[in-house]
Amino acid sequence: MIWDRFIRLFHWSVAVLFLANFWWLDDGDDAHEWAGYTLLALLLARLVWGFVGPTNARFSDFLPTPARLRDNWQRFGEYQRQHRHNSRHSPVAGLMVLLLLLMLTVTGVSGWMQELDAFWGEDWVQNLHRWSANSVMAMVVIHVVAVLLIQWRYRVPLLQGMLPGIKDNRPQR
Repeated sequence: MIWDRFIRLFHWSVAVLFLANFWWLDDGDDAHEWAGYTLLALLLARLVWGFVGPTNARFSDFLPTPARLRDNWQRFGEYQRQHRHNSRHSPVAGLMVLLLLLMLTVTGVSGWMQELDAFWGEDWVQNLHRWSANSVMAMVVIHVVAVLLIQWRYRVPLLQGMLPGIKDNRPQR
């Protein structure tokens, strides 16, 4: 099993809640706020899991150093072969994970700040919330396109690893 139940539940819960908040739930409505609070709680749980969870869920397992990132970019064409021997996030994917977690946190905290008396009606908080949510959406698009492209081009079954939690490292035909 590549991704444990918590990681899979976290991933799909965050995806559904964020997309619902971004596309369907009206800003300022109770449902929008509670979805945001739930996202923040999930992010907090993921932070803890990143230190105490299984090896492949830990931040130390996919921390993207500059050297790892450079090596990954230079040898990207060998991705299929590399992935057969390493079922973890690549350094580039690890960077995307960390950026998504960071920007989701900025989005959630800035949304929460809008409800506080100290920041009520502050344009910069509203702008930060809007900008960070739009940034997350852009990263989601990049994430989905990258997963589909890697799955198609290099025949690496990435989706199968996230859906059932079982990693099949054999190339697709």
